[in-house]
Amino acid sequence: MNTAKKYDIAVIGSGPGGFSAAVRAAQLGKKVVLIEKDLTGGTCLNCGCIPTKFLWQALKTKQKIQKSYEYGFKANLEPFSFSDIIDKKDKSISNIRKGMDMILASYDNITVIKGAASFKSVNLLAIKSETEILEISAEKIIIASGTKPAVIKGFEFNGQNIISSTDVLNLRELPKNVLVIGGGAIGIEMATIFSGFGSQVTIAECEQQLLPGEDAEVSAEIIKNLQRQGVEVLTSCMNALNSINAYEKVLIVTGRVPAKELSLESIGIETDKKGFIKTDDYCKTNIENIYAVGDIAGKNLLAYTAQNEGVIAAENAVNENKSKIDDLIIPLAVFSNPPAASVKLKDFSNYGNFVSGKFPFTASGRAFIENERSGFIKCAADKNTGKPLAFWIIGVHADELINTAAQILKIGEAPARESMFHPSFSEGLLNAYEDAFGKCTEIMKRK
Repeated sequence: MNTAKKYDIAVIGSGPGGFSAAVRAAQLGKKVVLIEKDLTGGTCLNCGCIPTKFLWQALKTKQKIQKSYEYGFKANLEPFSFSDIIDKKDKSISNIRKGMDMILASYDNITVIKGAASFKSVNLLAIKSETEILEISAEKIIIASGTKPAVIKGFEFNGQNIISSTDVLNLRELPKNVLVIGGGAIGIEMATIFSGFGSQVTIAECEQQLLPGEDAEVSAEIIKNLQRQGVEVLTSCMNALNSINAYEKVLIVTGRVPAKELSLESIGIETDKKGFIKTDDYCKTNIENIYAVGDIAGKNLLAYTAQNEGVIAAENAVNENKSKIDDLIIPLAVFSNPPAASVKLKDFSNYGNFVSGKFPFTASGRAFIENERSGFIKCAADKNTGKPLAFWIIGVHADELINTAAQILKIGEAPARESMFHPSFSEGLLNAYEDAFGKCTEIMKRK
């Protein structure tokens, strides 16, 4: 065991939260050590957001080729190798990872150590690598150790027929059929991707709708689109696992749980019943010098939430807790076909006196041009003040439009008509808002 090397700030985990925390702390002049037991980028880059969206984009490209006749082109899609698509996915991820490593290397006050960290005390960490155990000490520590796929007892992942969200992204052959257990965002995305590439897919959710807790109309539209794509959708289904032998692959995506390799109990860090670390509005734990960000803190298991918390934790570790989390407006997106997204004020449920408007993409000139007329935009606004409160979108570019919608909520008022380019998809946000007050001139009169 070597003598502990001293740092100002130690960051555990290099996912979105840890990466942004390490870089921001270095920008503020601190001597930083970033500890990563696996690959730079964490779950998001290596087995989550990025690879999933690559496969979704590959499917979208395939479908565009197949629909090119709508613009007068004659194109025949040659037989493809799913393994080649996976190779392309892996290469893209590798290139992004190299970029992240280059960013870290550009700061001479960031040291990266490969290994698994565990607490020895509130300021001391042991780091176990393949060849040795190091000890480092730090005045402040930021935990960004992430989560892992939840396991259903009796149906543990084996990497063969029962697989996790990590396993499924590395399949090199398309399975003949797949049972997806879990109707949240990950389940919907995987059902979309694998059915689109040719697998027979069944998705099962124990709640009454896919995307439990989200808008019922959007959920119904997602179900309709999945069924059009040949997916069997089972809701209020409690016994889907009884038929796993009928499927080549069973993908279980019923949530994520905290990683528990840090020996948190040895230093008394408080966690909730599920094991997520409790933090305050400054990302600080119950221990004065220790912060936690991203999935391990359990507030929102979202990469951009983690990035924001990482920056805030770093600034607070340096500047003594002056920056608070702003989680009033957090957009959500699911890459179905077409994608869906939503954003609403955190206190939206407190608004009882609101009006709603809806703009279908069948009324959009841009949607006609791109032949993407499926879906709609909905808006809720305060009836008295006109303040926009929420947007729900299902349709092409919903994943991008929702960022504009979030900024509208942030500003607190609808944009002026002359500020919205025509023809565009984003003007549909204004159309939906205007429809809430009976002012939209782009759709038929309400009955």
